[in-house]
Amino acid sequence: MKKVTIAAIERTTALVGIAAAAMLYVFTSPAIALGCIVGSGFMIANFFLLALVGGGILALGRGRGGLSMAGILLIPIKLLFFLVVSYVIISRLRVNVPGFVAGVLTQFAAVFIESWRD
Repeated sequence: MKKVTIAAIERTTALVGIAAAAMLYVFTSPAIALGCIVGSGFMIANFFLLALVGGGILALGRGRGGLSMAGILLIPIKLLFFLVVSYVIISRLRVNVPGFVAGVLTQFAAVFIESWRD
């Protein structure tokens, strides 16, 4: 039985994001396709940060014999970072919202693809 890895999910997210952006470029508009690429890249970065935060929580827990306050605070801090960055991307950079959402959804498609391949 093959294990699903973070690297495999990130790689599949990139491939699905590129394929979705190509289809959106052909069938809709370049702005939506660019939004899809940005959303997909955002989710790849988010998943990478999630792995770092999870590793940090486990490391803090091992070092002190259990979860510490710093480990517990890492989760909402990462979530706040996720919300702020997505707000900045959409409001300040004027990324196309439907395209961005399509790019975000590529992460979920990648998780399903990698799970089914297992």
